[in-house]
Amino acid sequence: MGRVITNEPPAKALITGIRAIGYNFSTAVADIIDNSISAYATKIDVITEAAGNAAFVEFLDDGRGMSYEELENAMLLGSNRDGRPDSEIELGRFGLGLKAASLSQCRVFTVISKIDAVLNAITFDLNLIETENKWKLCILDHDEIMQIPNIDRLTQYSSGTLVVWREFDKIECGTKRFEDTFREIIAEAKKHVELVFHRFYATHEICFNFRRIEKRDPFLSGSSPRQQTGHTERLSISGQHIFVTPYTLPFWNTITDDEKALLGYPKSIHDDQGFYLYRNKRLISWGSWLRMGLKSEQNKLARVQVDIPSSLDSVWMLDVKKSSAKIPDIIREELRTSVRDSFIRSKKTVRFPGLKEQQAENKVWIRTVNMHDKSVQYSINRDNPLVVELFYNIGKGESRQLEILLLQIESLLPKYSIMNDHTDSLKIPDRTDSVDSEQLISELSDIIAMAKQEDKAALLDRLLNSEAYSSLKDNVNDISRRLLGNE
Repeated sequence: MGRVITNEPPAKALITGIRAIGYNFSTAVADIIDNSISAYATKIDVITEAAGNAAFVEFLDDGRGMSYEELENAMLLGSNRDGRPDSEIELGRFGLGLKAASLSQCRVFTVISKIDAVLNAITFDLNLIETENKWKLCILDHDEIMQIPNIDRLTQYSSGTLVVWREFDKIECGTKRFEDTFREIIAEAKKHVELVFHRFYATHEICFNFRRIEKRDPFLSGSSPRQQTGHTERLSISGQHIFVTPYTLPFWNTITDDEKALLGYPKSIHDDQGFYLYRNKRLISWGSWLRMGLKSEQNKLARVQVDIPSSLDSVWMLDVKKSSAKIPDIIREELRTSVRDSFIRSKKTVRFPGLKEQQAENKVWIRTVNMHDKSVQYSINRDNPLVVELFYNIGKGESRQLEILLLQIESLLPKYSIMNDHTDSLKIPDRTDSVDSEQLISELSDIIAMAKQEDKAALLDRLLNSEAYSSLKDNVNDISRRLLGNE
């Protein structure tokens, strides 16, 4: 080996490159929150001020804090991470996130950290670095620290950290109305954080301007049986495990307002299909099949959750921003099974969303499949208690007319129109959309009043166990008193 020299890059040129790594405001905010979670914080506040030259974004947490030596190391580009083992809580990777994320959005950022009742603060000021073209940082004294907005909130914690962003030159250059644009960007960042950290909702309190973020669930895991969860597969790479779980959302026209809120009120459910890749429970990427499938209308309800440990970062080619990854070839084929499962379930739900109808007790319609000629027939259930009662009440002539009418209804189903309506995502309302409980009780009252059977209590019980009136089963005693006079 020849002569060895030390060749330090010019500060100004390197900073320009770091600022162009590719963060947007939302991914940069998420990267700072990563640091708080890695520091064992359970409460994280994002505090903002949009007023012109006084604008700032602050990240306050109650984590373990840093000593001066740890803080100085944290402010290095590519901070020393030797001796820090991978863990389920560690969300950092390269030792660049704090600096790269912050500098991508602002020219000045300060980190104040408290540990053992001592406050330490260092400022990274691009104005100073570019002027002198050297890696110079500013160490703040106590009086300077106490001038920082919301420093009193940090002092109330036994330990913690406050990161402050100032001088948002990129936003200023791209807008005529800074305050409006700033607020819009903050609102977008909040939505991003809600999704990226949705699996931390039960254990971490993340707030924007002291209001907790909304709960999100991209899989609607609490909506069973309408939502379907496939079998979790465990895949192994180099002794480490990856867990893969396919999900299928309910048919879009049946999703309630509360469920839409959990999804984050998506503009298009079609765009959100694909892999949901998590690293230590933190969402890395979503809304893409990562070259393992094409987005389509038939697959729009499909989601595949993939959990990877941080020890496999290099295998997944995770980038600095922790916002993109590539599927390792070694498990690509094994993943196809889960993708195929999710596709099949989605297509079935899109084409035949009436799962609820098939599961109901004493259904109105019966579905019969003939595997010999691969046909299916839908017929009105002659054992439905209302149909039985109607045949019981009318004479033989009327019974024949009723049977002919039912046969015509069964044979003249507008199946092609229904199929086209569902393909076009047009909603076909059912009774749950248009009839309230009082209307249902009124129907039951009329049926009971016209019944010729003496055991009206038994008839009411059969009706309440039928598909049309099953929603009233929780109020059986009250309805029995109202309709039968039972005490």
